[in-house]
Amino acid sequence: MEAVIDVDKIRENAAKVRSMAAGKELTLMLKADAYNHGADVVAAATQEFADAFGVAVPEEARRLKAVHGFTHGITVYSPLPREIPAVVAEGFVPVIYSAECLEALRYSGGAEVDIKFDTGMGRLGFKGEEGVREAAFAARRSRLKIGKLLTHLPSAASASECVALFNDYKRVFEEAFGESFPAEYSASDALIEGLSGDGYRIGRLLYEGAMKIYSEVLAVSFLKKGEHAGYDGVYTAPDDIAVAVLQGGYYDGVRRDFRGGKVMFNNRMMTIAAVCMDVTIVAGAPAELRQGDKVCLFDGGIDAGDANIYEQWTSFKGRTERKYLLHGKILTEENCLGALRPCFRQGRGIA
Repeated sequence: MEAVIDVDKIRENAAKVRSMAAGKELTLMLKADAYNHGADVVAAATQEFADAFGVAVPEEARRLKAVHGFTHGITVYSPLPREIPAVVAEGFVPVIYSAECLEALRYSGGAEVDIKFDTGMGRLGFKGEEGVREAAFAARRSRLKIGKLLTHLPSAASASECVALFNDYKRVFEEAFGESFPAEYSASDALIEGLSGDGYRIGRLLYEGAMKIYSEVLAVSFLKKGEHAGYDGVYTAPDDIAVAVLQGGYYDGVRRDFRGGKVMFNNRMMTIAAVCMDVTIVAGAPAELRQGDKVCLFDGGIDAGDANIYEQWTSFKGRTERKYLLHGKILTEENCLGALRPCFRQGRGIA
């Protein structure tokens, strides 16, 4: 299978997000290999729009530094407490979310950090007024240099309620610490809903519409009405119907809950009938479909049951080969990076 990442679309999205952020600090998220779009390429393509980049773990930050030479402007959002001293020493900004994180910086001598509150995600962050107050006291004792206070909004539906809770925590923290700090809201929904804040970190809006997955036809055949296909006969032909077997299965990221979704060939739609380890069976193959033809298996629009778009993007791995579309040309990652570097200037906050 082949993943084609539209770099021009990512740049278009980044420019739109930059405009929507209206001059506020903008962190573009590159964690999980830029949601499986390729962090090296996305960083090169979007650094002119970003004030900072966000990653989950130290290894991702080190990769960006090694490839692009960034010496600041990278925030590590989910470091293990024991990793935090090294994160600071290497010039990255760790997000502090627990008493254990604070303890790791007890003798840091004024490290630069961000502080996270849990306002409903139930994941990472200080919560409860007493917990937030104790975090502020501990941060002050360690003379931490706090860049911003942040949270992660769990959904658009609860965004206003979560922001109100965040503002309460922010007030408590600042009163205990004795200083005021910028506020950052996470999740693209905060930006879409126009919620106030001093900054945003954006993932989904950056990548929408940029990934397409193509597969090659291994064979074309027919099923008679009532015949089955797939493990346990998961698909039953409603009528005599042409089917095609495509290269790539759930090892390659074609989720089994993609069954029932649509794939495209020459503007003709086919239905995913069954997903196996190495192949995918589609029903309703048009008469002109032949072995060796390419089929668009995914373009971000598949109805994939409980799988959200993040799961869909990050599922395509295994034997899936990633390529890049830039200015109408399909390039390898190496060639795409080579084309990007001389064209795009250093970004707003990335050095």
